[in-house]
Amino acid sequence: MRVAIFTDNNFDWVSGVTTTLQAVLRWRPADIDIRIYTAADAAVTLPDYLALRSLGTGIPFYREMKMFVPRFFAFLRHAKADDLDLIHYTTPGPVGLAAIFVRWRLKLPMIGSFHTQLSEYTELLSGSRWLGRLMREYQRWPYGKCEQVLAPSEATRALLVAAHMRPEKIRIWTRGVDTERFAPTRRSAAMREAWGVTDERPVLLYAGRLSAEKGLDVVPAVTRALRAARINHQFVFVGDGPMRQALQAACPDAVFTAALPHEQVASAMASADMFVFPSRTDTLGNVVLEAQASGLPVLVSNEGGPRENMIADETGFVCAAERPTDLISRAVHLAREAALRMAMGQAARAYALERSWARALAPLYQAYRDVAARRASSAAAAAMFAAPAPKG
Repeated sequence: MRVAIFTDNNFDWVSGVTTTLQAVLRWRPADIDIRIYTAADAAVTLPDYLALRSLGTGIPFYREMKMFVPRFFAFLRHAKADDLDLIHYTTPGPVGLAAIFVRWRLKLPMIGSFHTQLSEYTELLSGSRWLGRLMREYQRWPYGKCEQVLAPSEATRALLVAAHMRPEKIRIWTRGVDTERFAPTRRSAAMREAWGVTDERPVLLYAGRLSAEKGLDVVPAVTRALRAARINHQFVFVGDGPMRQALQAACPDAVFTAALPHEQVASAMASADMFVFPSRTDTLGNVVLEAQASGLPVLVSNEGGPRENMIADETGFVCAAERPTDLISRAVHLAREAALRMAMGQAARAYALERSWARALAPLYQAYRDVAARRASSAAAAAMFAAPAPKG
């Protein structure tokens, strides 16, 4: 079986989507050939990765990221040459439109996977509920063309059902984590020394986009509460984004690493003492699994998918999004209690070891097989009824 995964997230950018797609390629089974189709500033042509050189422009409200004008007929030519059996649609951006075009021209089945709450992001970043509703309605159109839709969490599935997507088409496809790359053994004494921390001065770490949709407006209050409690600490932000300047002004003593390669992210996580992820909009939050694999207790919101990827009160705390003081008080508690951090970190590592990518990806590969089998069965039935009756 030959599958093309269309995505607006090319591999030049580290994100939860690209991490997942790289895992899809790495652990694909022998009976499924997979190739990523995307667009980028520079062309890349590999057996499992096709990036067409395209014209790019900054995304509205988030100029640090780009979207690219899709080359519809170039994608179509490659799809014909690859003799595809199935389209996998992942992002409702311009390259996603190319997926729909290729599906239509080649009359192929298509499945979709849901990765980002773009409607919520649009509303938060633009300040416009109308634009958020418009994005929600737009997303229903491409996902409605999919024979199956894969959601990363029960929370996301509930949102899709509430948005009037057919529940019988939605199945759960959660995520895994590479516990060799993300591991406590990656802890770096040199990195901790550069941060100016010791065992008595814990590191609170956030990794991801520095953007309003991540709930980072609570972090300055966390640092103020820690200072008020006379807890010596260091906050480290791994990543970049439009909120960086505001956070640097509000947290002048924090460390801002900017975006790091994945290997360095693993070292940064293992070199921290706890992970703070206040996002209310993430569909899953791969970084929450990565932090736990690194041996960190996590603080997450009770809204969105990340809370489904930890064990409440065992590998960290689920904090009430409607009460920012909840996350603040739990951060102070964890920062003060070294023994609790250690116990939760050990539990977090044990939990992550059960979340292998091989196990997590099984529902995706099975969805490919199921959709392809249904299409083959339908084609066989159509051919049978179209065949002339035997002469008796």
